[in-house]
Amino acid sequence: MILRTKAIFLFLICFPTLILAAETQSLIKENFGEHFYGVYIGEFKLGYVIHKISQTQDEISQNFSMNVRISLSEEEQKEHKAKYAFSQIISQYQFNKETGLLNSMTEADGKKYYADYDALLNNNYFKQEISTLTAKYKGNFSYEVLTSDKNGEASKFLKLPSLHIKDYFAEINFILSKPEIGQSRTIEVFDLDFENEVFLSATLTLKQKITTGGGSRLNDEYVIQEDLDGESFTYKVDQFGNIIRAEMFGLNLIREPKEQALTLDAKNI
Repeated sequence: MILRTKAIFLFLICFPTLILAAETQSLIKENFGEHFYGVYIGEFKLGYVIHKISQTQDEISQNFSMNVRISLSEEEQKEHKAKYAFSQIISQYQFNKETGLLNSMTEADGKKYYADYDALLNNNYFKQEISTLTAKYKGNFSYEVLTSDKNGEASKFLKLPSLHIKDYFAEINFILSKPEIGQSRTIEVFDLDFENEVFLSATLTLKQKITTGGGSRLNDEYVIQEDLDGESFTYKVDQFGNIIRAEMFGLNLIREPKEQALTLDAKNI
């Protein structure tokens, strides 16, 4: 979901699960792995998010999957002859460890359509639509973008800034830098929007620090405000910058155990 740029960022691999930069930490071992989130509107659970950061010898990858049940508007019901849909958005960002720059990004947007409530609960869909977008960095601020949808396939070359891993994971970097309450950081290139052919900038502000636990088991949690393209979002993160809870577009994302997060039934739709 976003864009960023800066000077060249060299990585040294000290352990299989520890990434260190020459000057600024971008990711540490506590950032790697898989987290699960329930997606809520008020008390109603709409779906779930799966977020994973992993690495190979040459690349660091972020995989994101958002899966939600949707009640269609009257206009959408007429268009699709359905009352409900299940939406799945999947993306993968791959960064080169040597340069820190984005190598490629892939996004798939799929929807399954259901005639009624029972069909939704039983996953008995009658129509499915899928669109994909793949962008590959070719150097010199040039990207090859391939798209595929119901209208066919297309390709184009775009000139956009390079996206740096330190800026893409700016929320993590911000917390690892131990900011003071009220301190802000502006990221010029926070994410790339290949569909609209623009890059996004963002400003992060530390709003609150919360200490939980007791005795020798104290933990710090932080509340970050993210101002992005005219919108403001609020994140609660742990001491390593991993998201605990997020509020965006009227939805709440809450980190949950895997089984709890992935459970969708008639009680929590």
